Amino acid sequence: MTADRAGRGATLTAAAAAVLLTIGFVLAMAGIGPVPTASAAPGDNPDTDYASVSLTEVTPSTVTSSSGRTVTVRGRVTNTFDRPIHDVIVRLQRADPVTSTNLRTVLGADASVYGTATGFHKVTETLAPKQSVEFAVDVPLSGGGLQISQAGVYPLLVNVNGTPDYGGQARIADSRTMLPVLSLPADRARAAQWVSPGSGAESAPLLGRDGSVAANDTNPAGFTFLWPLAAPPQQAAGTLGGDTADIRLVGGDLTSSLEDDGRLGKSLNALETVAGVGESGDTDRSESRVRNAICLAVDPDLISTVQSMASGYSISEDPADPESPTREGDGSTTARKWLQRLTHVASTMCVTALPYAQAGLDSLDRVGDKKLTAMALTGAYDTVDNILGVTSVRGLTLPAVGAVSPQGRTLLEGRAGSDAAAVVSTAVDPAARARTGSALVGRYRSGELPVQTYDPGVSAALGAIGDHPVAPSYLPDWQRPSLAGESAVSRRQTAAASLAFPMLDASPPSSSDSDSDPVTAVTGRSAFTMPPTYWSPTPDDARTLLDTAGLMVASGVADPVPLTDVVSGLGEADRDADLVVPGDVDQLAAYGYPLSSKDLTEVRRDVELIDRLQDSFATGNDLPFTPAEYIDPLRADLLRTVSTPSTTNTIVSRIERPARLAAIGATVTHMQQSVSLLDPSGRYTLASERSPLLLVVRNELALPIKVSLDITAPSELSVGDVGVVEIPAQGTRQLQLPTHASSSQSATVRIALVTTNDVPLSSPVDLSVYANAYGKALFWITIGAAVILVLLTARRLWHRFRGEPDPADEDRPEPDEHERQLASTGYQQRLAAERVTEADEREQPDPGERA
Repeated sequence: MTADRAGRGATLTAAAAAVLLTIGFVLAMAGIGPVPTASAAPGDNPDTDYASVSLTEVTPSTVTSSSGRTVTVRGRVTNTFDRPIHDVIVRLQRADPVTSTNLRTVLGADASVYGTATGFHKVTETLAPKQSVEFAVDVPLSGGGLQISQAGVYPLLVNVNGTPDYGGQARIADSRTMLPVLSLPADRARAAQWVSPGSGAESAPLLGRDGSVAANDTNPAGFTFLWPLAAPPQQAAGTLGGDTADIRLVGGDLTSSLEDDGRLGKSLNALETVAGVGESGDTDRSESRVRNAICLAVDPDLISTVQSMASGYSISEDPADPESPTREGDGSTTARKWLQRLTHVASTMCVTALPYAQAGLDSLDRVGDKKLTAMALTGAYDTVDNILGVTSVRGLTLPAVGAVSPQGRTLLEGRAGSDAAAVVSTAVDPAARARTGSALVGRYRSGELPVQTYDPGVSAALGAIGDHPVAPSYLPDWQRPSLAGESAVSRRQTAAASLAFPMLDASPPSSSDSDSDPVTAVTGRSAFTMPPTYWSPTPDDARTLLDTAGLMVASGVADPVPLTDVVSGLGEADRDADLVVPGDVDQLAAYGYPLSSKDLTEVRRDVELIDRLQDSFATGNDLPFTPAEYIDPLRADLLRTVSTPSTTNTIVSRIERPARLAAIGATVTHMQQSVSLLDPSGRYTLASERSPLLLVVRNELALPIKVSLDITAPSELSVGDVGVVEIPAQGTRQLQLPTHASSSQSATVRIALVTTNDVPLSSPVDLSVYANAYGKALFWITIGAAVILVLLTARRLWHRFRGEPDPADEDRPEPDEHERQLASTGYQQRLAAERVTEADEREQPDPGERA
């Protein structure tokens, strides 16, 4: 059916529209139900209550001079209305080639933008409710068709019309995608426009004698592709390291995602397709060069979580409470296999690291802790290298939100290993771009920070592919067309066309090329590409993207640039530009929802306690793990707390952030309470005024810790300090505190445990101490007795030296002969004499017996 015939049909039905409306009104009043009317002309927006259209094939996916003179679009129309639809027809419409400003918005534009239309093609006479029908539209590229005469990326609208019951003809469904055109085949109409170069007339320099249009390879784009592999943080906070406990997850989402049919499972399958893992035979040279320009960007938090899952894990019922009930996870085998496959893929390609857990640069700058910042940025590369066994490419920070604030720039400037950043082109000052022309190369310098830019429209199109489409946070709301009605094929075709866009967006060469910017002429245009962090490509998506990039490279419009070359080239960037909030994006969302003042206070407190606790642990080669390995999981929890969502999902800042802070605080408090004094309770009695005070310290932590005592005692009881004491891991130690009591009265002593850097441990213990001491009275009695003893001794010695008897001995009787004899004998002689005496006494008969 032609467009004219469709117009006549519309005219005929218009005459009956009033009658139909009247009948519909009567039926509605009778209670039969709502009746739609002829709501739209072919150019208006479709009524989604009528039908849906799903594209299944676009051939060729990229137009070249060898791909033929026609474009074929296949799809399926489904009647979603509750009544039949008659005279279903379809046609293609196209808009002008896209530019960087409308690359994303044109898909949501009004149908009137798609001004070039083909004739209608009949699909079916009648489409019953819930019925689907296949269709195929084959249209010429030029005369009578899409009227394409030059290279570029063209938006396509698949327009389906029909006549619902009780209504007139209307556009019942549409689908939108893009068609990249690299070059065009021969065409008679264009051949007639060809002019010999020597004739003096002007002709398009890419137009051939036969009317073909060649690819513009005079200024190839520098193609670099970063392949993010990440997931939102899934570990529940509050678990210590050193294999002291299995990790806890906040739910089962990550386990499901790692399955072959899950998001990360399919993403890994897609990555294996890109890396050529398992392929047999030789690939063409252009595809090999493309693979060299693709670099895997891994989130260290993801792979460290998966590695821990492989050794066993549990799922927490309350992520905010480290002591909450858990259930055992059943995905250890899945995690282990997924990580093994990823390790194999990583060994075959370029690898770099995303910031740990997508930590927000603004939040890190506000916290101001060097250890935490190092773990998020430079430490991220170490984690990736250790787990995957690779040497990652360093020197380029990839913020998930695609933008860097002035505070984030301050954080990055001068940091070894993270001294450049990649942001969307809308996050740099447009005036600076226009003034210097640096949009072509995409490299700038903001202050001391080199910046590489990428196109947000290309990234958004790549984020829309797969089973879990995402819209990046740096995309304004008015640039977010609905993807609900678009099929996987239409979204994949749009992504491939968007990928090709910066390589095809080049003006034809002219005589003014010699006067062009010398940097642009040497460096070429930028096709640096980075999808949203949490994108979800399928293997089919990956193959399409790889084929598209391979075609661009083979044709000469793109030149693969490895990431190492990009990083080294950024050091030479000299085009000044200001960092700004991406247009029409909320500032909080643009910078990843930085910490609030309340949360910032909690994070700083936890950071300080964690650092001081780590310094208090003993070190040694005989320990099973280091203090850093034991306590670093809490720092990782803090990084997950300041994680930035790469999409519009704000659940991190609204729900997960308070829960993580609560769990971290609970664990730090538990660590402090795990080192305690065993309270003897009751009254403590000292045997004397200098008896030691005996105490027992218990350490329930997995590492030895160095502690000291903070003692508060009254003046009448002095308690000595034992200095720094090391308490063994999961053990006890008895301490003897020297004391000196100056009173026998009961005294209350408060003893608190603190670390060597004054972190309080557990709760203080109050002891009621009683000493057997008499105080000053006993002291003076003792002194008086000593004086009397000295005087009496001196008196006796005085009389003895003078040869006079001591008056004290005057009442003593004189010794008899026997006593004198005993006094002059030795001990053994006296003992023998006593024995003889005792024997004689036994031999003497008892006087009673003699009687």
